[in-house]
Amino acid sequence: MQSGTGNPVFLSTLPPERRERRLALGVIIVSAATFLCSAPFAKVPLGHVPAFIPIYQSALTVNDFVTAIILLGQFAILRSRRLAILASAYFFTACMAMIHLTSFPGLFSPTGLLGAGPQTTAWLYMFWHGGFPLLVAVYAVLPNATVRVSPRIAILCVIIGAAGAAAGCTVLTTAGQHVLPSLMDGTHYTSLMIKAIATVWSLSLLALGMLWRRRPHSILDLWLMVVMCAWLFGIGQGFLNAGRFDLAWYWARIYDLLASCFVLAVLLLENGKLYFQLDRQNRSLEETVLERTERLLQSEKVATMGSLLAGVAHELNNPLAVVLGQCHLLRETAADPKTAERAEKISAAADRCRRIVKNFLSLARQQAKERNVISLNLAVTEAVELLAYELRTDNVEVSLALDEDLPVLWADGHQLHQVLVNIVANAHQAMRRQPEPRQISITTRSNPSRDQVYLAITDSGPGIPPEIRARIFEPFFTTKPAGEGTGLGLSLCRDIIEEHGGSITVESDPGRGTTFQLALPVLRGPAVEATRDAEEAPAPAGSKTILVVDDETEIATVLVEAFERDGYRAEASPNGADALRRLERTRYDIVVSDTKMPVMDGMDLYREIAHRFPALRRRVIFVTGDVLDAEKRRFLESSGAPFLAKPFDLGEVRRMVRRLLVA
Repeated sequence: MQSGTGNPVFLSTLPPERRERRLALGVIIVSAATFLCSAPFAKVPLGHVPAFIPIYQSALTVNDFVTAIILLGQFAILRSRRLAILASAYFFTACMAMIHLTSFPGLFSPTGLLGAGPQTTAWLYMFWHGGFPLLVAVYAVLPNATVRVSPRIAILCVIIGAAGAAAGCTVLTTAGQHVLPSLMDGTHYTSLMIKAIATVWSLSLLALGMLWRRRPHSILDLWLMVVMCAWLFGIGQGFLNAGRFDLAWYWARIYDLLASCFVLAVLLLENGKLYFQLDRQNRSLEETVLERTERLLQSEKVATMGSLLAGVAHELNNPLAVVLGQCHLLRETAADPKTAERAEKISAAADRCRRIVKNFLSLARQQAKERNVISLNLAVTEAVELLAYELRTDNVEVSLALDEDLPVLWADGHQLHQVLVNIVANAHQAMRRQPEPRQISITTRSNPSRDQVYLAITDSGPGIPPEIRARIFEPFFTTKPAGEGTGLGLSLCRDIIEEHGGSITVESDPGRGTTFQLALPVLRGPAVEATRDAEEAPAPAGSKTILVVDDETEIATVLVEAFERDGYRAEASPNGADALRRLERTRYDIVVSDTKMPVMDGMDLYREIAHRFPALRRRVIFVTGDVLDAEKRRFLESSGAPFLAKPFDLGEVRRMVRRLLVA
C-alpha cells in the first residue's frame, strides 16, 4: 500500500492522528491509575499459583515473536535500520521470556532447567528488562537510513544477533552465576535487588525520553512510548514488593504482558486496515480493468462497424454513380414526358441511396471533419429520412415543426447528422415497448438576439429516472442489455455539440417522456469567393479531347457519353498504364481519372503526368469512391487537383471540366 505521496503506508511511516494520540494517552493514564491504586497493597502475599508463570510467559513469548516477525516483514519492504533494531529487540525479549520460563525454580525442576541456580531467574529478568529498553533507545536515536545488504541477509543477522545475545545472557547467568552478586534470598529480594531494579528502570526511562525527543513521531513511536510507560510501571512495582508471589510481583508480570500486546495489537489492527484497503483497491482495480476491457471491446466493435459500413458504402458508390449518370442522360434524351418523369423518379431514388450511403459514412465516423454552411432543417429531414422505415414499421409518428427562417450554421454536417440520428434512434428504442400512440416531435427555432438556434427532440416514451439521467452523457454508460449498446452515443453527441460551441441538455420525468434540447451558435463561415457552380460556364472554343481513366467500364461509358454530348471528343482507358501509352500518342486537354485501379492507379498516373507532361498536370480531375483513405486524402490535398467523390453529380463533373478548359 502507498499513501497519496507515493510513500509506503506502515506504522513506522504514518504520523499518528489525534484520535490515536488520545487513545495512547488514555492507556497511560489507566496504567498510572492502576499502579497508584495497587501501591498500598504491593506487599500483600497472594500465594504461589503454579500455572501462572507458564501461561503468562508462553503468551509473552508468542506475542513478542509475532511482533518481531511483523516488524521484519515491514523491514523487508522498507529496509530501515531502525526497524531492524526494533525487530531484534522484540526477538530478544521473546527468547529471554522463553529462557526465563525454563529457568524458573520449581516449575520444571527444583532449581530450573539449563543448569540454573538460585540467582539465574532473577538475573535473566534484569538482562531481559534492561536489554529491551536499551535496543529501543538505539532505535530512537538512529537516523532514517536503509540497509544496503540483502533483506534476507539482514533478517538472518537480526535473528542470529538477538538469539546470540539471549544465549550469552543465559550462559552468564548459569555457568557464570558464581561471578554475579546475589539478588534473591529464597523468594525474597536482597538489598542489591533494588539497585538492579533502579538500573533497569532508568534504562526504560531513558528509552522513553529518547522516543519523546525524536520528531516527528510515527504511530509506531507513539505506541512504543506507551510500551515503555507500561514497563516503567511494571518494573516500578519492584520498588514496592518484598519478593515473589505478592501482589506487586503478579501485577508487574501483568504489566509485562499488556506491554507486549500494545504494539502487536496496533500492528495487527493496522495490517487489517491495510488488507481491507488493499482488498478495496483490488476490487476497484478489477472494476477498472473490466471497464477498460469493455471499453476496448466496444471500441473495437465501433471500429469494426465503421470499417464494415465504409466498405459497404464504397462498394455501393460505383453502381450508384452509374445509375445516377444514366438517369441524367436518360432525362436529356427522353423523347416523351413520361419517360423523363420515370427517369426523374429513378434519379430521386438513387439520390436518396446516395444520401443514405453518405449517412452511413457519417455514422461510422469515416468522414473527415470539415465545416461548411449547413441547414439545420435539412439535417433534421435527412436524419428522419434515414430512420423513416424503422419508425414507420413500429408505428412511430414523427412530427416536424421547423422554423423556415432558421439561419444557416457553419458546422460539420456529418457530425450534426450523427447527433440527430443517435437521439432519434434512442427515442425510437425507448418507445418500442410502449403502448400506442408513439410520437416523436422535432422542433427548430432561432433567437436572433443571442445568435443561437435551438432544436428540441421530444418522445412519448417511459422517461428517464433521475439517477440514470445524471449519468447518460458518461462514456460507456448504457442501460441497454449486453450486446445492444456501446454507451458511446450520447457521450459523442455531447462532445460534438460542445465542439461546435453549443450545449445539450435533457429533461425527463418517468412516465412523461423525454426531451433533448440542443443549442448551437450561429457562426459565420470564412468568406469565400463566389463561384459559378449554379450557372453553366461558357462553352470552350474549338474541339477539346478528354481522356477518361477508370477500370469501371460502365462509369467510364457514362462519362464519355456525357462529354460527347457536350461537343468534346472523349476516350476511355481502363488503367493508368494504358492511359500513359495513349498520352504518348495523342494530345489530350483534360484527364478525368479514378484513383484506385489495377496495373497503375490514379496517384501514380498523376506523378507520371507531372513528370512527363507537366502542362497537363493542372488539367487532371479525380473521381473516386475511396476518399476515406488517409494517404489518398493527403495526396489529393497536396496535388491541388480537383476531385469529386462517387457517386458524383454528372452535371458537377461537366461544370468542373468547363472551368478547367476556360481557366
